[in-house]
Amino acid sequence: DNFEKFAVLAFFDLLSPLNEGWHIVTLILVTALAASSVDSLQNGLASVFARDILKVGWNPTWVTRIFIVAINIPAIWMASDKYDVISLFLVADLVCATSVFPVFLGLQTKDWGIFKAPTELGAFMGCIFGIVTVLVTGVIVGADGNIFEYFWLRNGGICALCGNETLITFIVTPSVSFIATYVCSYLDLLVRGDRARRPLLSVGFDKEDAETEHPGSDEGSSNEEVGADEGNLNEGGKSEHLAPEQPVYDA
Repeated sequence: DNFEKFAVLAFFDLLSPLNEGWHIVTLILVTALAASSVDSLQNGLASVFARDILKVGWNPTWVTRIFIVAINIPAIWMASDKYDVISLFLVADLVCATSVFPVFLGLQTKDWGIFKAPTELGAFMGCIFGIVTVLVTGVIVGADGNIFEYFWLRNGGICALCGNETLITFIVTPSVSFIATYVCSYLDLLVRGDRARRPLLSVGFDKEDAETEHPGSDEGSSNEEVGADEGNLNEGGKSEHLAPEQPVYDA
């Protein structure tokens, strides 16, 4: 045994002979580093709902505070169980790998040949296929525990590039979700046509936004009618079509 599995502890081995003051400084810097990542994540999660909160009419400040407190409760509970930090990072990375391509492919707004701009249903199915890929990979490699246990990547690999099983999982999962997004979007457009571009689920304020961005045709048609009526007025301000001309008879 060459103790390579303890390579991640090399930093602490260098830190241990230093004075206590350096330990305190390192602790402050590590805490600040972790806090900077956590608060960005929490603010990002809150911002996802910020626009909808404003539309509903709730107080965004208090709703955001309550939301952040709510998501911190399970985080504190998991921290008290002393999960391995490396494992937590791998779980987060693997979950992101299932959905990274479906999410970012949503930025595509034009069709590129056979690569149609993903639909909402196509992107959702791409995420589902990514999750299914992880589960199937776990069955193939014979992961211990239930079918979802492989999300913890308990295969001896301590990083995404350590261990063949972990490396293959991080290659196959996003690749399958990428292909599934385009295939499902293509089939969705083939079956539903233009309706595939509409939201699967919508609420009242979403419809209001759509009407604001794309005003209805009724207003446009009424404006056209008004313009047509104004065009039919002669120079004296009288309509040219009020009554037909009367014939003139010779006396």
